[in-house]
Amino acid sequence: MHKRYAFVVLAVAGCQSTPAYVVFKPGVDLNSTQTATDQCKINSFREIPQSLATDVNPGYNNPGTIQCNTYGTMTTCNRVGAINIPASSTTYDVNSELRDRYIVRCLEGKGFGVKLARACASKSEVTKALADRAAGQFPTCAVR
Repeated sequence: MHKRYAFVVLAVAGCQSTPAYVVFKPGVDLNSTQTATDQCKINSFREIPQSLATDVNPGYNNPGTIQCNTYGTMTTCNRVGAINIPASSTTYDVNSELRDRYIVRCLEGKGFGVKLARACASKSEVTKALADRAAGQFPTCAVR
């Protein structure tokens, strides 16, 4: 059930901009927030090192068949049904989600509020998010 729900959330999220964390603490400016975020990221890599894994898709190759036709003294041959899908690989960090949770807990431990939202898509949204932050309100989108 959770996998279906996650798929629906990801499908809907695909229609929007990339999700990002909004980190906020009343009275703290954006530079100090970024410094705290960076410190938590650095600590997360110390505590939870990268563990790279690779998924390999072997691909598919079917040479097809050769069909030849003779017209008088001339013979022509064509390859029919040939398909070649090359192998591919994807490398990913097995610990990335665990490290993300560590960063959120670290920031919350420093008194920051953290929520997942979309990144600000326009200059007006960035301006509004910065104004909300200055007014002591949680921004509605993440300033990149």
